[in-house]
Amino acid sequence: MLLLLLLLAAEPVFRTVELPFVLANGEGARKYMPGTMAGGVAVLDFDGDGLQDLFFANGAELPGLQKSSPKFFNRLYRNVGGLKFEDVTEGSGLKQVGYAMGAAAGDYDGDGRVDLAVLGVGFVHLYRNLGGGKFEYTELPNQGRWAYAAQFVDLDGDGDLELFVVNYVKWSATLDRECVVAGKPNYCHPRYYGTTANQLFENLGGGKFRDVSVASGIAAQAGKGMGLAVADFDGNGLPDVFVTNDRVLNFLFLNRGKLKFEEKAFDFGVAVPSDGKSPSAMGTAAFDYNKDGRMDLIYTALREETFPLYRNVGKELVEAGIETGLAPLTRGMAGWGIAAEDFNLDGWPDLVVARSDALSGAGAAEPMGLFWNRGGKKFALGGEIETPARMYRWLVVADFNKDGCPDVVVTALNAPAVLIENRCK
Repeated sequence: MLLLLLLLAAEPVFRTVELPFVLANGEGARKYMPGTMAGGVAVLDFDGDGLQDLFFANGAELPGLQKSSPKFFNRLYRNVGGLKFEDVTEGSGLKQVGYAMGAAAGDYDGDGRVDLAVLGVGFVHLYRNLGGGKFEYTELPNQGRWAYAAQFVDLDGDGDLELFVVNYVKWSATLDRECVVAGKPNYCHPRYYGTTANQLFENLGGGKFRDVSVASGIAAQAGKGMGLAVADFDGNGLPDVFVTNDRVLNFLFLNRGKLKFEEKAFDFGVAVPSDGKSPSAMGTAAFDYNKDGRMDLIYTALREETFPLYRNVGKELVEAGIETGLAPLTRGMAGWGIAAEDFNLDGWPDLVVARSDALSGAGAAEPMGLFWNRGGKKFALGGEIETPARMYRWLVVADFNKDGCPDVVVTALNAPAVLIENRCK
């Protein structure tokens, strides 16, 4: 009992602050599929001042996919200190066109400045950081796919960053279906839309990329991708890529070197949970929750699907949701973005989740979720983050005020983004 009281007393205090960015998803009476999927955000120190800045991917008109007014512009915010952010989008070259979904940050040209990839319905755009708050635009060939998530990562060990892009379903305004849930128009189940393959772009140096999706082996698998986690899951010293798929089998692309990958999700036990049903797998994170030196895995899903947690035992990953208590804790929740971080500085990675349903309407909005890691054995639900129930979507974690405590920024449909300050000291 004394140990429990000490643990509870050590939990940090969180303070929530609304940011000036409002995510505009273009939702109307007709629920076009992109409207429920928006909300990507990236963290980057674009000006090199040591403070982490923010980029928000924003929506557009539906079904036209046009940024017809400033409310749809993507936004770049400079961290000016004291948890204050200044909109510096004007003149940056980042307003963009089209319906943006996600973003990834990384110095892909090796010049010491952090660049951006912006993903959306029918495009992958690169923005090279020129300095002085200016970005130069180029486009990667994605064949009009719905690009949803991405990460810059050195997959071949040559010192520069490749770009792995996760693509969602085959969709267009003409393919969109009208669906009714509980007598009202609502978003359709992903089963009504076809699968697409993901893409891998090799970094050739000098800011140039080429599509090696087919040659690498990843194009042989088509899914409905929503998230990715990069880690060395098989212990061979090379980064692998786990991809969550919405109501179809997940992928685990094992890195065989020289940008060659082998899909082994079934062999490693992460293609589908043990009940054999493919959940609405969404955000994902790789982390060593029990500190045994092997990278474990978690992803979010909708209500009654839990947030599946997998413990890495070497040649496979085994479900650990029951033994850690996470499965019963999350069965009644719906989640999107997720991140693993040691929020109370006790040495164990905790979990923060952007929660809400995919459908709109009464009961769809939820508060944020926080789960404390109790010594790598159990997870406990934390109630310390007091946020209103909203349609939360995606999040990033960074120390925005340089106090040594990781903070959180999360987006929500048609609502202000929220900064959750962690006062862990």
